[in-house]
Amino acid sequence: MTDKQMRFAFSAFLVGMAAVLPLCMFLYMSPGPWSEDFPLALGLVLQAYIGFSAFALVQSYEMVHSNRITFGYVIFWSALGICYLAGKSVLLPVSLEIASFSTIIIYSGTEFGKKQIESLGSLLFASGIAVLFLSAWVFLPEEDPRGYYFLTIGLLVKSGFSGFHIWLPKVNEGGPSHALGSFAGALEIFPLLLFCRYVLPNLQDPFLYSILFPLAALGVFFGGITSYFHKDPKKALAYSSIESINFLWLCLAISGMFQSSSEPDLRFLSHSFLILFYLSLLHHSFSKTFQLFSIGMVARLRNSSSTDEMKGIGRLIGINPLWMGLGTFSYAVLPGTLGFISEATYLFLNAKILDMPLGRSVFLLPAMIFIFFGIVLGGFTHIRLFLSLFLSFPRTDFSLTEWNDTRRFWVFLSLGSLGIMIIGIPLCLPFFLKIPFLQKHLDPSLAIWLSQLSIVSCITVAFILSLVWFRWSHRITKRQYWDCGNQYIGPELSVPSTVFTEPLRNSLGRYFLTPKGLSIIDQSIFSIFSYILNIGQFLVEKKKNHDEEVSKYLAISSAFLIIILAISIAIEWSHL
Repeated sequence: MTDKQMRFAFSAFLVGMAAVLPLCMFLYMSPGPWSEDFPLALGLVLQAYIGFSAFALVQSYEMVHSNRITFGYVIFWSALGICYLAGKSVLLPVSLEIASFSTIIIYSGTEFGKKQIESLGSLLFASGIAVLFLSAWVFLPEEDPRGYYFLTIGLLVKSGFSGFHIWLPKVNEGGPSHALGSFAGALEIFPLLLFCRYVLPNLQDPFLYSILFPLAALGVFFGGITSYFHKDPKKALAYSSIESINFLWLCLAISGMFQSSSEPDLRFLSHSFLILFYLSLLHHSFSKTFQLFSIGMVARLRNSSSTDEMKGIGRLIGINPLWMGLGTFSYAVLPGTLGFISEATYLFLNAKILDMPLGRSVFLLPAMIFIFFGIVLGGFTHIRLFLSLFLSFPRTDFSLTEWNDTRRFWVFLSLGSLGIMIIGIPLCLPFFLKIPFLQKHLDPSLAIWLSQLSIVSCITVAFILSLVWFRWSHRITKRQYWDCGNQYIGPELSVPSTVFTEPLRNSLGRYFLTPKGLSIIDQSIFSIFSYILNIGQFLVEKKKNHDEEVSKYLAISSAFLIIILAISIAIEWSHL
């Protein structure tokens, strides 16, 4: 064995231990890993699986600093695993900060330009704010209900919830694809699973959930529309993640609102939307990671932020477009995929809401319209990216001279491991639902519905495999192209991504994106934050003496210190 092979084996062993060892420790220590601690167990399983896929993708194109990046992932997976094991202890905020700072090493394979620095800064900024609220929960007494509200705010910030999402597009804009996929598949779902474990069963008051419900619905609507019109593929996927994450929060909000209700219909909604949450979480974790791995890799190969400039590049990597489209097919709700299971179950629950008495259904149905619209446009985002990047013909003056069979193998292994789960989970859905935690929330009517979806998925997958096999079994003697038989396959026949968005840009897109492609809502939030943060500077600069910079900072710091002390005193007086 050569030195290079030994280094690779050692790196693979370290990453595997970092991703799998926390799961082994949890299964050994937890008294109920598949009952009350199921959310934590699921997060650790997903972390271990996606850690393997990310490691394979690193080997495909991080050729210079792969050992350094691998070391960064060892720290990242170890720290994130400790977050699941820590519980309500000081290890939780500390390990979360370590996981966030380890991304500096993970990013070291790319040049640190403006986008990369902004990506890292946004990630660390969001993590820092989340850690402050998580620390408040950790240090407050167990019986203090305010701790759950602090914990919820920290988790909302870290997951990119509606209104707290402004850091997520910046992270996607400059990060490497293997890191972005790891964030989407493991880091973004970590707050949701922590909420399921610590907040949802302990906070029965529907007040919090009634606030989260409309905000999450708006987040789904906003994320889906913005992703559809965005020209940058990485930012489009970021806003699609915002749509998916808010849909998961919406499922938790509905489940929390009705979990203590005495009405059978409302308890059915509570339990069923919790089941839908876990199905949609698996869909987001595997399908979104697949998309960020594949599309993010293509974006790096072309080194561009415009989808139209990258059309057809996916053909040059030498992997069948049908395999590269599994993530897209899942978001297109094709039978046999995780997306089909998630969206079909959502429509089934909407039909159940329609059967409810008018007073109860009116409360939920208006939001469901906005949600459905956002989901549809979010799905079309993936379709237009796939048609442009992987089915169109590339430009004749562009080639991947550095691409080879070894790199193609690692890409196929990485995406193949995720694709197997996108197809495999729907086929094994009845066995997945036998987990004790899920089985106690599973209504008989929903169980029948999910079993029928699994059967439809099995039939569809078998039919598609038969078509592929028969297509491989015969030879095409003369291929006819779609330009009336002239045998021309130039890039002019490619379909740019903007073909799908331009007809709606003036009627709908202009209300959400500026002509430069920036989100109007995000820019408004940035302007509000900038105005608030500049108040202190404005007050200090009114003085004539502009040379005493130290006094300016002392004045601003003193002002914030007085505000913090006033808040602390007010909290203490409230207990007297």
